[in-house]
Amino acid sequence: MKIIRKNKKDKERREIYKQAEKMKNMYKMLRRNELLDQETRNYFNMKVTSSEKNSSISRIKNRCVETGRSRGIISAYRISRLRFREYMKMGLISGVKKISY
Repeated sequence: MKIIRKNKKDKERREIYKQAEKMKNMYKMLRRNELLDQETRNYFNMKVTSSEKNSSISRIKNRCVETGRSRGIISAYRISRLRFREYMKMGLISGVKKISY
C-alpha cells in the first residue's frame, strides 16, 4: 500500500511540473529581458519564486514503476535494477543477457 502512494505522489508531481513548465519558462525569460522596466522584471521574478514547490523538476524522483523503489533505477526501462535482473533472467527483455566469464 505504501508503494502505491509513492508512485501516486510521483505521478502527481510529474503532472504539476508538466502543467507549470511553460508558464515558468516564460516568466524566467521575461524577468531577464532588459528592455522591460525594473518593476515589471521584479514582478515576473516574484512569480517565478512564488510558484508551487512541486512544480520544480528537482522535486521529481525517479522511481521504479512496479515497486516504487527509488534507488538503482535503470532509466531506459524505468524499473529498479532488481526487477531488471529478474526480467533479464526470464528473458523478458530482448537483447540483454547475463555476462559470464
